[in-house]
Amino acid sequence: MLLRISLIFAILAGIGTIVVTQIKTREHLKGIIAEREQHKAEEAKQRTGRQKAETTLTATSNTLNQTKATLAKTEEDLNGAKQQLQVAQEGIAKVRAELKTANDAKSAAQQELAKWEQLGVKPEQVKETIANLQKSKDAIAALEDEKKILDRRVMELANRIKILIGENYEVLLPAGTKGSIVAVDPKWNFVVLDLGANKGMLEGGVLMVHRNSQLVGKVRINEVQPTRSIATMVPGWKLGELEEGDQVLY
Repeated sequence: MLLRISLIFAILAGIGTIVVTQIKTREHLKGIIAEREQHKAEEAKQRTGRQKAETTLTATSNTLNQTKATLAKTEEDLNGAKQQLQVAQEGIAKVRAELKTANDAKSAAQQELAKWEQLGVKPEQVKETIANLQKSKDAIAALEDEKKILDRRVMELANRIKILIGENYEVLLPAGTKGSIVAVDPKWNFVVLDLGANKGMLEGGVLMVHRNSQLVGKVRINEVQPTRSIATMVPGWKLGELEEGDQVLY
C-alpha cells in the first residue's frame, strides 16, 4: 500500500514537473516570438529609413546639379555683360577722342573766321568757312548724341553686372519720374509701364504704385524697351491688387 502511494506521488510529481516545464517553455517561446517580431519591425523601420535617405540624397543631388547649371549660366551671362561693358567703354573713349578732334576743328575754324573778318577777306571764303563750321557743329552734335547712347549703355551694363553679382544696391532713375500701368497680367504676375528707355528707365529700378493718393505697392523693372518697361511686384510690398491706370512714381 505504501509503495502504491509513493508511486502515485512520484507520478504526480513527474506530471507537475512536466507541466511546469511546458509552461516555462511556452513563455520562453512567446518571448522568442515577440523578440523576432520586434526584430522584424526594426528591420522594416531601418529599411524605410534607408529608402527615405536614398530619396533625399537623389533630390539633393538633383538640386545640386541644377544649382551648378544655374551658377554656370550666371557666370556666362556675367562674362558676356563684362565684355559688352568693355566694348561700350572703348566706344565712349573713341567718341570722346573724335569729339575732342571736332571741338579742336571748330575752335580752329572760329579763329580762322575771326582772322578773315579782321582782314576783310572775300565773302566766298567766309561762306566756305561758315559752311565748314556748320559741318563741325553737326558732327559735334552727332557725336554728343552717340556719346549719350553709349553712356546709357554703360549704365545699363553696369546695373546688369551688379544684378548678376547679386549686390544690394539702389538703381537711380530720373527724379520726378511719373507714369502709369497700361497692362496687368495676374497669371504671370507682371505689369507693363508706359515708361521706357526714352524716359531713362533702367533694369532693377524700383517705382512706387499709387491709386487715389494711396500707396498700393512697389514694382521693380525687369526689362526695359524703347517706350515700355516690364515690372514685377517687390516682395513684401504688395498692399493691394495692381490695376490698369495705377500711377507709378519715383
